[in-house]
Amino acid sequence: MTIKSYLHSKAPRFAESKIAPIHLADTNGRHYYAFADKVKPPKGGKNVSDEELQKIIPDSLLIRQIKEEAGRRITKIAPVWKQQNALADLYLLGGHTDLSGEEDERLTKAQDLLTQVQVLRQRSNEIESSFLDGMAVDYLTDQAWEESEDAE
Repeated sequence: MTIKSYLHSKAPRFAESKIAPIHLADTNGRHYYAFADKVKPPKGGKNVSDEELQKIIPDSLLIRQIKEEAGRRITKIAPVWKQQNALADLYLLGGHTDLSGEEDERLTKAQDLLTQVQVLRQRSNEIESSFLDGMAVDYLTDQAWEESEDAE
């Protein structure tokens, strides 16, 4: 991962460049870009430490948009009330061995629902990481949210 920042006044122009970085944030008077592997960033920027990156990520419109899309997809399959009910069922029924058939079914449904939510959360993290590695993903498509092969 190569992330560099450039002062606003000295930020390179990429309109006619063969370099296509991903603009992560514009904060503290600097532009922050992620460059793909094997792409040499323009001179004049400074390398961004992991600590500094963690501070600018909350300011990243791109990362917020990915999180919003994840939230939209999660609430589409599991509205908040369903998530709360699933958590309650998991808490109240999980770990018991003497469940009735109905209770066992509720527990299984709760586990399945929360697993679906977790898969989307994990995929959101993978999409964010892809952008931080300088590789764009069309995160508004269903294909981008399909479980990746190496998720197992």
